[in-house]
Amino acid sequence: MTFPTFIMQVLNGLTIAAIYILLASGLTIVFGLQGIVNCAHGLFYMLGAYLALTLVGKMGLTFWLALPAAFLVNFLLGAALEMMGIRRLVQWGRDFTHNLILTLGFALVGQEVVKMIWGAVAQLANVPPSLEGVMALGPVVYPKYWLFVIAFTVLVMAGLYLLFMRTGLGILVRSIALNSEVSQALGTNAPLINTLIFGLGTGVAGMAGVLAGPILSVDPNMAFELLIIIFVVIIFGGLGSLGGVVISGIIIGEVIAFGTALMTGMVAKILAFAVMIAILIIKPLGLFGRGAVLE
Repeated sequence: MTFPTFIMQVLNGLTIAAIYILLASGLTIVFGLQGIVNCAHGLFYMLGAYLALTLVGKMGLTFWLALPAAFLVNFLLGAALEMMGIRRLVQWGRDFTHNLILTLGFALVGQEVVKMIWGAVAQLANVPPSLEGVMALGPVVYPKYWLFVIAFTVLVMAGLYLLFMRTGLGILVRSIALNSEVSQALGTNAPLINTLIFGLGTGVAGMAGVLAGPILSVDPNMAFELLIIIFVVIIFGGLGSLGGVVISGIIIGEVIAFGTALMTGMVAKILAFAVMIAILIIKPLGLFGRGAVLE
């Protein structure tokens, strides 16, 4: 492998990692706060991609409007799911399994609705005109849009870090994650914050779908296809850890990129699972896992 090819694969790995990190961050935020594994997370990712196709391709909006619009729509849908479904199960004293079944059922129904509205044929979103073409980076040229995806992910993750670690809301969120009962006794509106954070997680997943549209195919199966690798990223990094998601997302992204280039995509995915298993043998909670607490 020549040096330019090596640099190209590193950049490919970072682009793949950017999608993984955005999608995994929303899922780990929800788990870190509520201890819920949202199996419908892939559905919100898929909805973001299809909303972008409709808003840009059929309604004539720009990509820059479709991105926040997908966030808002998925935020509202996620908040509704939390209020009308997950919150009720928690109030009724249902356990982890019931929430798992609820979100899985929601995802399966949503997938069929997507097929009814958009069809089952795979589509590819267009790159926004302002990000078409390539940019010279030393010995290689690389698509501007793919570089934008990396930069956008850096900004989003920096924003999430500041939100949870440097604001009053972040303190409340982490206090609820540590002990919801005590936080509510001190006057914290835990149900409202749970809803907002769940919506934030699904909104970020929607943006990940918009960004992935011009890179990956948009089809009804994407709700579950990428979710398996995302669980690998989250478990590898440590459940509830945003920092772990970033590190593990980069590692898994590079494993997938180099594994696909040197061997096949299937072997690359097997290698990703092998890396996760090796880390879990050494650190059963993942790289930075300490349980269901955001950090």
